[in-house]
Amino acid sequence: MPKLCVANISPVPLLVASQTPFPVSHLMANTSFLLALLMVFHFSMPTFSKKPSTILTDQSALFALKDHVIHDPENVLTTNWSVSTPVCNWIGVGCGSKHKRVTALDLTGLGLVGTLPPHLGNLSFISLFYLTDNSFHGGLPVQLSNLHRLKYLSLANNSLSGEIPSWLGSLTELRRLYLYNNKFNNSIPLSLGYLPKLEMLSLFGNQISGSIPSSIFNISSLQAIDLSNNMLLGSIPSISRALLSLELVDFT
Repeated sequence: MPKLCVANISPVPLLVASQTPFPVSHLMANTSFLLALLMVFHFSMPTFSKKPSTILTDQSALFALKDHVIHDPENVLTTNWSVSTPVCNWIGVGCGSKHKRVTALDLTGLGLVGTLPPHLGNLSFISLFYLTDNSFHGGLPVQLSNLHRLKYLSLANNSLSGEIPSWLGSLTELRRLYLYNNKFNNSIPLSLGYLPKLEMLSLFGNQISGSIPSSIFNISSLQAIDLSNNMLLGSIPSISRALLSLELVDFT
């Protein structure tokens, strides 16, 4: 913000009975000058508004992920993810040709150890998010629910824990959801049945308990579902004959 420099103007003296009254013309001149000065300052003051997200927003989100990685055995993020390299040229990062925003993040098999920061929820153009075969731990930040363009999500073969969040049901563009071989517990959220385009759901190898939501089998696009190697209870929901695309079902 530019510094406001005010001239050293002597204040108008107070009128007392013993003083000569200040001429009205001078008072009006001073008033006009002050009004003009206020108008100049008003229009020169910067306005503050919420800045639209840009590739810098994506860069900041990915730097946050880098900061949350405590072990990078192949030094991929350490050496390649830097300000000296354009974000769209970073290893594991893909950008769209139209908006020049990050649309894909694939860090599969890099052996990364760390947690997922909430800043990842600012990757508003991302459609593919793969962190398979790493050692991320902790829960899934709720800010990931902002990724409304997300189609392919794989966090498989990590050490993620906690409940499978119900907000996953708000990611209505999801086609494939892979959360297998983690440490997720509790029950399968009913909201997963509200993913109208879901094709593949793999949750095997967790610590999930409870029953299988029947709503999942109302998804007409579903092709494969694997819930094996969990602690599920109850009866298996009936599968609609309308699910002509369903090829794989495993609840063992």
